[in-house]
Amino acid sequence: MSIPVEAHRTSSFALFAALFFVLAMIAGCKSGEVKSFAWLDEKGLRLSFRSTAPYAESAGSFTKQGEKQRYILSRSIAIPDGFAFRLKLAAQSSSVDFQVSYGDEKGKNASVLCSMPQTGQVAFILPFEQLKNLQWLEIKLQKFDAQKTSIAEKQPASQNGPSTLLQLQEIRLVPQMRGFRKDADILEISPQFSFQAGKSANRYEIRQPFSSGSEAEKLNQNARLEVVLEGDAGLATLFWGEQKIIYRHSAGASQLVIPFALFGYDPAKVSLEIPVSMQAKVFCADVYPKDNSLFSLDPGLLLYHAPLTEQNYFLARWDLMPDVLLFLFKDYATQDRYLKRLAFFVEKIGFVGRLAPDSEIVNLHGWNAHDYRPEDIARFFDAAASQNFPLAAEEIELRELLLKQGILIKSGSMYLPGKGAIVSITQESPSYLQSKFLVHELSHALFFTDNRYRDLALSLYQNLNDEEKWFLIQYFRWMRYNIDSAYLMANEMQAYLVQQPTRDLEKYFSVTLGERLAQEHPELKQNIESYMQNHLAALVRAANQLNSYLHTAYGFEAGMLFRVR
Repeated sequence: MSIPVEAHRTSSFALFAALFFVLAMIAGCKSGEVKSFAWLDEKGLRLSFRSTAPYAESAGSFTKQGEKQRYILSRSIAIPDGFAFRLKLAAQSSSVDFQVSYGDEKGKNASVLCSMPQTGQVAFILPFEQLKNLQWLEIKLQKFDAQKTSIAEKQPASQNGPSTLLQLQEIRLVPQMRGFRKDADILEISPQFSFQAGKSANRYEIRQPFSSGSEAEKLNQNARLEVVLEGDAGLATLFWGEQKIIYRHSAGASQLVIPFALFGYDPAKVSLEIPVSMQAKVFCADVYPKDNSLFSLDPGLLLYHAPLTEQNYFLARWDLMPDVLLFLFKDYATQDRYLKRLAFFVEKIGFVGRLAPDSEIVNLHGWNAHDYRPEDIARFFDAAASQNFPLAAEEIELRELLLKQGILIKSGSMYLPGKGAIVSITQESPSYLQSKFLVHELSHALFFTDNRYRDLALSLYQNLNDEEKWFLIQYFRWMRYNIDSAYLMANEMQAYLVQQPTRDLEKYFSVTLGERLAQEHPELKQNIESYMQNHLAALVRAANQLNSYLHTAYGFEAGMLFRVR
């Protein structure tokens, strides 16, 4: 049977049309996979996704108000704990509002409204509200104000189509951040942040800095608040909930880090007020790296720490002198278990260089606060090892901690000095004494770690004549210091001279220290009074020289060797 030619042609055309449709569908599916910008997971690996934009190459470009695009992953992904998504965008106007929606494969979704704070590039860090998986993300351009477009960016529409008002450049999973931070390249900002400009001061605020009411959205115990300031020197005021902190910013750039655990509660908001001559470069809550490294912080923050109950101590590094470890013990008894025997071994008359058993020192006073250099700590633990001396569990814990932190080094069976120093205070001390003790111990840390400061203190002590040294020798002998060590005497002298403002020095020495020694040694009362009248001025001059160095080298002043107050 023959087939009519016309029927054959019709059948061939239909077959060709069907084949063309299939090929077009395949090509359309391929073009739907977005290549114009990247969607990266938490490891930086590129994810496959498609867009509802008319063309794959137009994905991420928004040219009119009301425009909406959805980006759908080839397969849903699990959201890692503690992560958010980072949208990197560019806009021609500083007044662009857009809505971001996102959801999983089961229909659960959430949305957040965002506003561009400036023209150019901005990265928004957005939390995953109560979602465990992510399938899609959608952006809708809500508002564009052409009046707030920069002159350089007011360009006519392209011959190929309208100008892009908002451009999505990247989607990336990143660790959570709430607040803002700015580097040379881009501003990162979260929805919890707000800014209020004033005539004389600016105010920055972060709502729910560490949680959003959901357990899944809480930052962990390694969370911190970070502040980086630039500009003129001055005072910044920080509010952690109702807790007020004054921070002294030095000219140039400075950083303040506050661990979440410091205050012991999750504030509804944190805010920062700074004069207009100062600029904030970073004000955000984020998660400290999970590498078990210690926080570096301003020592003044120890005075604000919530009461220690379950912990024996809080440990951090001095932010300006990172080799110095800062211990805050919960009480004197706990501090003694870690450091009392070491104190007698290093400094106490009749005990120096000797490992005293508990029975010998149990009823003797150690120190209210402590400071030690690596050389003395190494001698203590090396002696204990060579003599097979039975150390307390807390002393062994201390030894292992100092090995880990680089204060000690182990070589075979020997313990050698590392770098830095350790200082400690306790929460049992009254608040006014905590501050004085802290300054006193920090000055010792400077003496141990700053060669120039140590040389200055040694020179000042050695240049005193016998009459000018008399009171120092009498007082430190009564305190049971090893007065035969010029190194120790110079170290203690400088600490007593700078632990209070220089204006208070004469009263502190003549009244507080002088009367304290006279009560214990009435036979010295007349000599003490004579010394204060005739030789105290030499100590005041030495204190002024130390104070001048502290100010020049660190921006400190006697009585205040930290920036938080």
